[in-house]
Amino acid sequence: MTKEDFSFRVQSKRKELYLMAFSVVRSAEDAKDAVSEAVATAWENLSRLKDESRFDAWLVKILYNVSKDMYDKNRQYADLKELSESFTSYADPGNIEFFDIISKCGLDGTTRQILILRFVYEYQLEEIAHGMGLPLSTVKTKYYRALKKLKNTEGIK
Repeated sequence: MTKEDFSFRVQSKRKELYLMAFSVVRSAEDAKDAVSEAVATAWENLSRLKDESRFDAWLVKILYNVSKDMYDKNRQYADLKELSESFTSYADPGNIEFFDIISKCGLDGTTRQILILRFVYEYQLEEIAHGMGLPLSTVKTKYYRALKKLKNTEGIK
């Protein structure tokens, strides 16, 4: 993969990468830092990518790991107002509403990440399991329990 190909693929996923990082670190500045660090790590380790068709999943996995490490170090939560303001320039109103809904449900970080990958990025459950390094059965269990919890959450249709 050339430098131009790498740059193009990263730029085309910039919004999605930011949203994913934000869903883990819950801070606008930390999300930007996580994306930058993940892109730099991906570039440095590009020679380890064996199948270019898996680039997106590979980058997502790197970003998830960087974001999780950053979250574990900081342990700071953003309130819903900051969440809404930081998404204004990065997401459509539908995505903001989605993030607001999953924030209200009290889901753990891994489950939130699964829902985001499934509904915002339209990944299949198998791709999510591979990208997050989790067994498919775990992803399915968390996904279906989260759907049930969302269905039972007051104010959600």
